[in-house]
Amino acid sequence: MVLAAPAQQEGTPIPGKFDKSKFGDLISRMKIPTIKVDYLKNAHLSMHALKDRISVPDIQVEWRELGECFLLALLSIVLYVSVVLAELAFVPIMIIVIKRGWKEALIYLGVGTFLLFYMMAQEIVRFPLDNEFLLLSPTHYSFSFIENITGLKGGRFLDFFFIYGCFGIFLGYFISRNYKLNYVVFFSLAVYAGIAVLPLLISGFVGGFHQLFEGYERFVNLKTASYVDNYLDYLKNYSAVLTVRGIEYNEVAKKLEMAAEIYRTNVIFGIAPRGGYLVKQIVVIFVGIGIVRLYFKRRLSKAALSFSIKNYRIGDSWVWAVVISWGIIYINLHLKSPTLGILSWNAAVIFSFLFFIRGLALIKVLADRIRMPQVFQYLILLFFLFYSFIIFVTIVTGIGVADIWLKAREHLEKKNENRSDS
Repeated sequence: MVLAAPAQQEGTPIPGKFDKSKFGDLISRMKIPTIKVDYLKNAHLSMHALKDRISVPDIQVEWRELGECFLLALLSIVLYVSVVLAELAFVPIMIIVIKRGWKEALIYLGVGTFLLFYMMAQEIVRFPLDNEFLLLSPTHYSFSFIENITGLKGGRFLDFFFIYGCFGIFLGYFISRNYKLNYVVFFSLAVYAGIAVLPLLISGFVGGFHQLFEGYERFVNLKTASYVDNYLDYLKNYSAVLTVRGIEYNEVAKKLEMAAEIYRTNVIFGIAPRGGYLVKQIVVIFVGIGIVRLYFKRRLSKAALSFSIKNYRIGDSWVWAVVISWGIIYINLHLKSPTLGILSWNAAVIFSFLFFIRGLALIKVLADRIRMPQVFQYLILLFFLFYSFIIFVTIVTGIGVADIWLKAREHLEKKNENRSDS
């Protein structure tokens, strides 16, 4: 008897055969993600955006700016090495800060300082002029003093990093932050004073202030004497020519020694620490800002670079700072304190400079009122600055102070406004 196989119910899986229904359920339970068309479209757009961001022209511009900044860092080193133009060594660093920011500028400055330090320590290059001339400044000499104490060969060249590099970074930062020129000058002078005093304090605490100032005075005397001796040795080769022209060699030697003594006592130990360095730095700041304006060719709209002296203002109450600082100078004539004298003279220079600019602004308004050409204005200014500096500065500062009560500038500006309206 043959048994019949049970009937296969509909939907019952047959052993050994592939069940499509269970495979579909398995797929649905796995929840495999599917790529949507919108996602692909967004990815396509983002790739285009990325392509635009890293386009070849942009990369070329980036590399060109990096190469330009590297050349500016090298230019700063060349200016420092030249000795004659060393005071402008901060200008290329300032330009790098404006272009790339202070962080990148610090990197360029660090690389440049390392190259300079290595070249000078290994004596790879020679200075065209005597670099020790910079050591006649007490701030520069303090780095040489630290080098002698620590035994760090070439350590005195670190003045490039601090005196010029750091100053350029601060000055460029103030300009890039769009500060007005009067604030840029004031803050820059404060930074310069800090940079100048800090190495002196460090070297004084490390090696002793007495040894520092005694060594500095001895160095100045020996260095100026060596310059006189070298020049006299040079003149000996032309002694016959001098004799023919009726010039006595001994007389020339006496005058040179007298000039060196005046330079030591009246300039290095006299005028320079009593406001001379600040006046020099003020001039250097304005020259540096002028070079930056020429570099960017008026393409950079910053308040300090678009300054007009006619717009300069200062509060009348600042005159008390002038009176107090000059009063301390007068009192110190009886006290004869060297420290108080240096502090009071430097303070008087800073506050008097504020009113000197105010006096120049008044003269500028008057010159424009009589319609004097710009060329004549600049020529007259340069003439008085070079041929009668002290008298000119004193008179212009007095005009700035007197304008507090005379109000001459306000009257001139009102007349100019009435003329323009009519």
